[in-house]
Amino acid sequence: MSEKPVFTYEYYQPGKVYGEQEFTVDEAVIAKWRTVYPEDNEPDVMPAGMLAMIVIDAVLTHNAPRPPGGVHGGQTWDLHRMPRIGETLLTEVSCLDKEEKKGRKWVRAATTTRSKNRGDIVFTGVMTSLVAQ
Repeated sequence: MSEKPVFTYEYYQPGKVYGEQEFTVDEAVIAKWRTVYPEDNEPDVMPAGMLAMIVIDAVLTHNAPRPPGGVHGGQTWDLHRMPRIGETLLTEVSCLDKEEKKGRKWVRAATTTRSKNRGDIVFTGVMTSLVAQ
């Protein structure tokens, strides 16, 4: 069995797709979320705060292993619609771009989250990270 490559700055390739993560928005997950954030209770749709959880899980799963010491620099989203409770989502993770600034190595991961059943885009995002060296 071969070992997975380490996601160093050199390993990232702009445009390359690294994988896809599945997540089902089920009642049990929503109930756990609402025990921490009870005000996040719009009926029939996933709480908006869970967008970050879905994207971070997908990026960490498909951009691993990584050297210790990286820094999360930020996230942005373009929301097309809120996911519905019971819907299964597929989040694709790719490298948008990378650049060196003042001796620091930055990578931007692009994510596209679609409905598994309907195929439409639900939201897209960009996660910026300072890659450990």
